[in-house]
Amino acid sequence: MELYQLRTFVAVAEEGNFTRAGKRVHASQPAVSAHIKALEEELGVRLFDRVARGVELTHAGSELVHDAIEVLAAANTLEARAVTLGGAVTGQMALGLCADPKYLKVSGLLNQIAERFPRLNLKLAQSPSGVILSEIRARNMDAGFIFSGNPYGDLDTIKLADPFYCVMGAAHMKKDLAKAGPEELSAYTWVVATSNSPLQELQVKLFNEYGIVPAQIISVNSEEVMRPLVVEGKALGVMRDDEADCLLASNQGAECPLLGRHSLEMNFVYRKNQADDPSMSILIDIVRKEWSV
Repeated sequence: MELYQLRTFVAVAEEGNFTRAGKRVHASQPAVSAHIKALEEELGVRLFDRVARGVELTHAGSELVHDAIEVLAAANTLEARAVTLGGAVTGQMALGLCADPKYLKVSGLLNQIAERFPRLNLKLAQSPSGVILSEIRARNMDAGFIFSGNPYGDLDTIKLADPFYCVMGAAHMKKDLAKAGPEELSAYTWVVATSNSPLQELQVKLFNEYGIVPAQIISVNSEEVMRPLVVEGKALGVMRDDEADCLLASNQGAECPLLGRHSLEMNFVYRKNQADDPSMSILIDIVRKEWSV
């Protein structure tokens, strides 16, 4: 059997669906089916039963999935130990970023790694929080920063901060936003984060709570895209408090007082079974020091 078959097996068991599992392991639905079929033939047991909502583990599958998880964890440990031979921590780690690198203190993190472990390389990828969680669980990322809680038992979390978010518009909108109610706010174009983002959840919550029905919506996949649209007066959008305060101080933006400020938990997440790997242990230590937690 191959490790990729075991990864597919675990993904299907956790997702209960071949298509969702395929997204996690970056394989097509037919490929996922083929992986499971080959594994079942090699093991001589049926791993899944088809049900109305997808698939569920058979009795044998329920017993074997725990062994599969242990095998994958052992493989990760073996790989981590291999790269430390010779007394130097080497290799590459993939890290997900939910916001701009400056806010996430990535520069300090990179400086510490370069100084203490020059042979350990980081691969950085900016993505929505939900995507980062999925990529870590699929083992396509090793760890990441997210603006949300962690609903998964196979991931560990370090809470870093509770940043606040508020609704902002361009500076010339200041007087209008100061007295704007739901009807006036509905007449604006809004820039909204794409799915898999707690920012989108916050915006939808505000729309529902205040009865706002935007005249038009612009969907974006990062805060960096959202910011210039707000400053240029193209749309209203939700912005982190440090950025909002900078715009207010420089008279480049205006806040909507009706909607207030709302906190979003920011965490650093990683796989539990990778916590003792030398490179991950180092990364966790550096993140804790950078954020003083």
